[in-house]
Amino acid sequence: MKAKQMLRLVLPAAICMLILPGLVQADIYLKYKQRTDAFEIMGQKQPARETVRETWIARDMIRTDEGPQTMIMRIDKKQIYLMDNQAKTYSEFPMDMQEMARQAIEEDQEMSSQEKEEAKDFVEGMMEGMSEFSVTVEDTGQTKKIGPWNCRKYVQTTNTAMGPSETELWATKDIDLDYDLLHRMAAASMMMMPGMQESMDDFVKEMKKIDGVTVYSVSTSAMMDAEIRTTQDLLDYSDQKTGKGFYTVPENYMKETR
Repeated sequence: MKAKQMLRLVLPAAICMLILPGLVQADIYLKYKQRTDAFEIMGQKQPARETVRETWIARDMIRTDEGPQTMIMRIDKKQIYLMDNQAKTYSEFPMDMQEMARQAIEEDQEMSSQEKEEAKDFVEGMMEGMSEFSVTVEDTGQTKKIGPWNCRKYVQTTNTAMGPSETELWATKDIDLDYDLLHRMAAASMMMMPGMQESMDDFVKEMKKIDGVTVYSVSTSAMMDAEIRTTQDLLDYSDQKTGKGFYTVPENYMKETR
């Protein structure tokens, strides 16, 4: 497994932790359009990509669908399930990014012992970089209407040893959510990030400055000498009742072996 393959495994989970929306007693459904501009990282050119991400949130459970892929986060079980809905297969990982990567390496039958050691060293270095994590949020006081929502502008700055990122986001309180539970859920989810246990109180304090649900955001990140720009637009929102088993892997899906 090459370093870029480890990035594909670990980075989506990290990004997901930073864009979690809210939570109420009924399940919440949020639909976003996300576009990432073309960039090059570790010698690999990545084309521009536009996707639609649908997220459902219940107490202690989150499901995200993006194309044929589904990620289910079970905070109550401290487990993450990644599903390929076309192949009807799934992978299961502990809700700990370092342990997730270690497990994936150990289970990869195509890697030699030396390649596994190199991959573990790469992941350890990445995790050490991510552990130097801090977030600050500035309320700019600027307001404007985006679609049907009255929004307020915030600037979120995130720093890690891997590089800084800055997100300009517009949030609204026109959507009725339990915002206290929103921040608690985001904090619980962030526990999988290395080093977050020590800085959790500071993280929650900063995130509470964002008063509402993000309607639009544009984020610029510097990572390994690459600049990654991502925009996100809220397309739809509703309270939804989901069926039994919605936050579990279907019984006819086969566990993937690597």
